Amino acid sequence: MKKPIKVAVTGPAGQIGYALLFRIASGAMFGPDQPVILQLLEVPVEKVMAALNGVAMELDDCAFPLLQGIVQTSKPEEGFGDANWVCLVGAKPRGPGMERADLLKDNGKIFIEQGTIIDRVAAADCRVAVVGNPANTNCMIAASMAKRLTPDRYTAMVRLDQNRAATQLAKKAGVPVKDVSD
Repeated sequence: MKKPIKVAVTGPAGQIGYALLFRIASGAMFGPDQPVILQLLEVPVEKVMAALNGVAMELDDCAFPLLQGIVQTSKPEEGFGDANWVCLVGAKPRGPGMERADLLKDNGKIFIEQGTIIDRVAAADCRVAVVGNPANTNCMIAASMAKRLTPDRYTAMVRLDQNRAATQLAKKAGVPVKDVSD
């Protein structure tokens, strides 16, 4: 069996993070023969950390053969420590009356801190996938903090708008989404 890879996930108690964890633990993300250790990083809020504990219990209940361990933490240095992959799912959502500039300002601070810590404590082969909106901007901010990791180690989830458009076109045309092209 291969050596386990460490996969850090921010926002694992949120809806998107929660859904992602089971795909990682089952082998859907890294393959059916790649053991993983999940390093789950949440905000230091008692209610959120309690929810994270529940998520970890659900993962344990599944008895995924590839899941070699779970780290639950609110400390970024621990969550990102020696991580081979980082999925930056957690981000501040846009609230009522909030302008895009406000969202960028708040998330900018988060991704500056996370980018700095990832660069300092993650594995040398670390790859970072940014999901938290606005993903392109947040990815650029996190990557700009890197001194050790190269820019090609960072990527953002940018297909959401394209996928939504393809689905809407398919529904309007009454065809399966696989028939939508160009």
